[in-house]
Amino acid sequence: MKYFVAHLLTGDAKTYHERLTRDIAYRYGVYPLHERVVPHFTVKAPFECDKEGISEVERVLRSFAHNEFSVPYIIRGFGKFGFRTAYLDVHRSPEAVSLVRRAIRTVNDNVSWIPRSPLEGNKLHASVARFMTRKQSRRVGRYLSAQHALFNQRLDNIAILKKHERVWKVETVISLRSESPVFLGSQYEEAPILAL
Repeated sequence: MKYFVAHLLTGDAKTYHERLTRDIAYRYGVYPLHERVVPHFTVKAPFECDKEGISEVERVLRSFAHNEFSVPYIIRGFGKFGFRTAYLDVHRSPEAVSLVRRAIRTVNDNVSWIPRSPLEGNKLHASVARFMTRKQSRRVGRYLSAQHALFNQRLDNIAILKKHERVWKVETVISLRSESPVFLGSQYEEAPILAL
Protein backbone atom coordinates (compact mmCIF):
# COMPACT_ATOMS: atom_id res chain seq x y z
CA MET A 1 0.00 0.00 0.00
CA LYS A 2 1.03 3.60 -0.54
CA TYR A 3 1.07 6.17 2.30
CA PHE A 4 2.33 9.65 3.06
CA VAL A 5 2.67 11.82 6.16
CA ALA A 6 1.10 15.28 6.20
CA HIS A 7 -0.18 18.15 8.28
CA LEU A 8 -3.91 18.68 7.69
CA LEU A 9 -5.14 22.24 7.23
CA THR A 10 -8.03 23.22 9.48
CA GLY A 11 -10.63 25.95 9.83
CA ASP A 12 -10.86 28.77 7.29
CA ALA A 13 -7.67 27.70 5.50
CA LYS A 14 -9.12 24.22 4.91
CA THR A 15 -12.40 25.67 3.61
CA TYR A 16 -10.58 28.15 1.36
CA HIS A 17 -8.28 25.45 -0.05
CA GLU A 18 -11.23 23.18 -0.86
CA ARG A 19 -13.11 25.99 -2.63
CA LEU A 20 -10.04 27.21 -4.50
CA THR A 21 -8.94 23.80 -5.81
CA ARG A 22 -12.51 23.05 -6.95
CA ASP A 23 -12.74 26.44 -8.66
CA ILE A 24 -9.39 26.03 -10.45
CA ALA A 25 -10.24 22.53 -11.66
CA TYR A 26 -13.62 23.66 -12.96
CA ARG A 27 -12.44 26.91 -14.61
CA TYR A 28 -9.20 25.71 -16.18
CA GLY A 29 -9.60 21.95 -16.63
CA VAL A 30 -6.77 21.29 -14.20
CA TYR A 31 -6.29 17.97 -12.38
CA PRO A 32 -9.14 17.80 -9.81
CA LEU A 33 -7.03 17.97 -6.68
CA HIS A 34 -10.12 18.62 -4.53
CA GLU A 35 -11.46 15.15 -5.40
CA ARG A 36 -8.26 13.30 -4.53
CA VAL A 37 -6.87 14.53 -1.21
CA VAL A 38 -7.81 16.64 1.82
CA PRO A 39 -6.14 20.07 2.21
CA HIS A 40 -2.67 19.50 3.63
CA PHE A 41 1.00 20.10 3.33
CA THR A 42 3.31 17.13 2.97
CA VAL A 43 5.71 16.18 5.75
CA LYS A 44 6.99 12.86 4.31
CA ALA A 45 6.55 12.10 0.60
CA PRO A 46 4.58 8.99 -0.50
CA PHE A 47 6.16 5.63 0.25
CA GLU A 48 5.17 1.97 -0.07
CA CYS A 49 4.80 -0.36 2.89
CA ASP A 50 2.61 -3.04 4.45
CA LYS A 51 0.41 -2.89 7.60
CA GLU A 52 3.32 -3.75 9.86
CA GLY A 53 5.42 -0.98 8.30
CA ILE A 54 2.76 1.71 8.66
CA SER A 55 2.16 0.62 12.28
CA GLU A 56 5.87 1.25 12.90
CA VAL A 57 5.66 4.72 11.32
CA GLU A 58 2.55 5.52 13.37
CA ARG A 59 4.22 4.44 16.63
CA VAL A 60 7.19 6.72 15.89
CA LEU A 61 4.92 9.66 15.02
CA ARG A 62 2.77 9.17 18.15
CA SER A 63 5.88 9.17 20.31
CA PHE A 64 7.14 12.30 18.54
CA ALA A 65 3.79 14.13 18.90
CA HIS A 66 3.57 13.24 22.60
CA ASN A 67 6.71 15.33 23.21
CA GLU A 68 6.01 18.25 20.85
CA PHE A 69 3.85 21.34 21.27
CA SER A 70 1.90 22.80 18.37
CA VAL A 71 3.43 25.91 16.75
CA PRO A 72 1.96 28.82 14.76
CA TYR A 73 2.46 29.41 11.07
CA ILE A 74 1.03 31.73 8.45
CA ILE A 75 -0.31 30.89 5.00
CA ARG A 76 0.28 33.95 2.85
CA GLY A 77 -0.09 34.21 -0.91
CA PHE A 78 0.93 31.75 -3.58
CA GLY A 79 3.95 30.27 -5.27
CA LYS A 80 4.85 27.90 -8.09
CA PHE A 81 7.20 25.04 -8.77
CA GLY A 82 8.02 25.57 -12.43
CA PHE A 83 4.81 25.70 -14.45
CA ARG A 84 3.35 22.39 -13.28
CA THR A 85 2.39 23.17 -9.65
CA ALA A 86 0.83 26.19 -7.93
CA TYR A 87 0.50 26.30 -4.17
CA LEU A 88 -0.60 28.23 -1.11
CA ASP A 89 2.62 29.44 0.47
CA VAL A 90 3.35 28.51 4.04
CA HIS A 91 5.12 31.74 4.88
CA ARG A 92 8.50 31.07 6.38
CA SER A 93 7.94 30.12 9.98
CA PRO A 94 11.12 29.04 11.74
CA GLU A 95 9.07 27.18 14.37
CA ALA A 96 6.98 25.24 11.81
CA VAL A 97 9.98 24.43 9.61
CA SER A 98 11.93 23.25 12.64
CA LEU A 99 9.02 21.09 13.85
CA VAL A 100 8.57 19.47 10.43
CA ARG A 101 12.29 18.82 10.10
CA ARG A 102 12.36 17.23 13.58
CA ALA A 103 9.43 15.01 12.60
CA ILE A 104 11.19 13.96 9.39
CA ARG A 105 14.47 13.31 11.22
CA THR A 106 12.66 11.29 13.90
CA VAL A 107 10.96 9.08 11.30
CA ASN A 108 14.15 8.70 9.25
CA ASP A 109 16.23 7.83 12.34
CA ASN A 110 13.72 5.31 13.72
CA VAL A 111 12.30 3.64 10.62
CA SER A 112 15.29 2.16 8.79
CA TRP A 113 13.47 1.15 5.59
CA ILE A 114 11.69 4.44 4.87
CA PRO A 115 12.93 6.42 1.82
CA ARG A 116 14.80 9.65 2.51
CA SER A 117 15.12 12.81 0.44
CA PRO A 118 17.53 15.72 0.94
CA LEU A 119 14.69 18.11 -0.02
CA GLU A 120 12.29 16.98 2.71
CA GLY A 121 10.93 19.87 4.75
CA ASN A 122 12.61 22.55 2.61
CA LYS A 123 9.47 24.28 1.30
CA LEU A 124 6.23 23.89 3.20
CA HIS A 125 3.28 24.42 0.85
CA ALA A 126 -0.29 23.33 0.15
CA SER A 127 -0.72 22.57 -3.57
CA VAL A 128 -3.81 24.08 -5.22
CA ALA A 129 -3.08 22.96 -8.80
CA ARG A 130 -0.82 20.21 -10.11
CA PHE A 131 0.15 18.61 -13.42
CA MET A 132 -0.62 21.80 -15.36
CA THR A 133 0.34 22.56 -18.93
CA ARG A 134 2.10 25.87 -19.63
CA LYS A 135 -1.15 27.37 -20.90
CA GLN A 136 -3.08 26.27 -17.81
CA SER A 137 -0.27 27.56 -15.61
CA ARG A 138 -0.46 31.05 -17.16
CA ARG A 139 -4.22 31.19 -16.71
CA VAL A 140 -4.14 29.86 -13.16
CA GLY A 141 -1.33 32.31 -12.34
CA ARG A 142 -3.47 35.25 -13.49
CA TYR A 143 -6.41 33.94 -11.47
CA LEU A 144 -4.30 33.49 -8.32
CA SER A 145 -2.80 36.98 -8.65
CA ALA A 146 -6.30 38.36 -7.92
CA GLN A 147 -6.69 36.17 -4.81
CA HIS A 148 -5.69 37.30 -1.32
CA ALA A 149 -4.82 34.38 0.91
CA LEU A 150 -3.82 35.07 4.50
CA PHE A 151 -4.45 32.59 7.32
CA ASN A 152 -3.02 32.22 10.82
CA GLN A 153 -2.73 28.50 11.52
CA ARG A 154 -1.31 26.09 14.08
CA LEU A 155 0.75 23.08 13.18
CA ASP A 156 -1.21 20.99 15.65
CA ASN A 157 -1.54 17.65 13.90
CA ILE A 158 0.35 15.08 11.87
CA ALA A 159 -1.63 12.65 9.74
CA ILE A 160 -1.02 9.47 7.81
CA LEU A 161 -2.89 9.23 4.50
CA LYS A 162 -3.39 6.01 2.55
CA LYS A 163 -4.02 5.69 -1.17
CA HIS A 164 -7.22 3.90 -2.15
CA GLU A 165 -7.26 3.58 -5.95
CA ARG A 166 -6.84 7.25 -7.07
CA VAL A 167 -7.89 8.89 -3.79
CA TRP A 168 -5.87 9.58 -0.63
CA LYS A 169 -7.89 8.95 2.54
CA VAL A 170 -7.00 10.01 6.05
CA GLU A 171 -5.88 6.90 7.92
CA THR A 172 -4.74 8.44 11.22
CA VAL A 173 -4.64 11.93 12.74
CA ILE A 174 -2.22 12.50 15.61
CA SER A 175 -2.56 15.68 17.68
CA LEU A 176 0.50 17.52 18.94
CA ARG A 177 0.49 18.81 22.51
CA SER A 178 -1.30 22.07 23.19
CA GLU A 179 -2.39 24.03 26.22
CA SER A 180 -6.00 23.05 25.59
CA PRO A 181 -6.52 19.56 24.14
CA VAL A 182 -8.07 19.52 20.67
CA PHE A 183 -9.80 16.49 19.18
CA LEU A 184 -9.36 16.41 15.39
CA GLY A 185 -10.60 12.92 14.49
CA SER A 186 -14.18 13.67 13.43
CA GLN A 187 -13.28 16.72 11.35
CA TYR A 188 -11.89 14.48 8.62
CA GLU A 189 -13.86 11.28 9.09
CA GLU A 190 -17.01 12.66 7.45
CA ALA A 191 -15.33 15.12 5.07
CA PRO A 192 -15.54 14.45 1.34
CA ILE A 193 -12.31 12.84 0.16
CA LEU A 194 -10.00 15.13 -1.78
CA ALA A 195 -5.99 14.29 -3.52
CA LEU A 196 -2.45 14.42 -4.85
